[in-house]
Amino acid sequence: MRRREVVQFLGAALALPFIPRGADAAIKLAEGIHLRLGDVPFRTLNPDQRAMVTAIAEMIIPQTDTPGATSVKVPEFIDLIMTEWASEEERTAFLAGLADIDTRAAAAGSSRFVDLPAAKKTELLTDLDGRMEDKSGAGLAFGRLKGLTVYGYFTSKPVQQDILKTQMFFNGYDGNVPFTPRV
Repeated sequence: MRRREVVQFLGAALALPFIPRGADAAIKLAEGIHLRLGDVPFRTLNPDQRAMVTAIAEMIIPQTDTPGATSVKVPEFIDLIMTEWASEEERTAFLAGLADIDTRAAAAGSSRFVDLPAAKKTELLTDLDGRMEDKSGAGLAFGRLKGLTVYGYFTSKPVQQDILKTQMFFNGYDGNVPFTPRV
């Protein structure tokens, strides 16, 4: 699989205003972020928001016989994007949208999204999936979260190497290529 083909998976993320528009630039940004994930603590998402983002990301790309979103550190990826790449306005709208998701969870019978039964979580996210074009609130936050989950997942090293069987992370120059000069 070629880099440009991978970008087809990333279409939703490239629509986000704080992600570079060009395929190569978007992939390069993601590669750099993935390399830093173990070294950078959560800075934007508080523990409750982190739990919600983790639960939703895992519902979007659950672990099966392949890694799920949380296995490849998508919540950490989202936090780093929101901390370092999103504008203050975008970050504020996203966090307000997460709060709105909890407000909608309260209407469904729980004070927090993460405490809803699985069927209610699915019902709520299905509704929000139809509202991703909203300019604010839960629909906006879910749209951003879905795009960033796909972006973070498909640009992670384990997914690239083990699932997509492509090499997006450059491992250096190998100068030991056999060469036979022409005579």
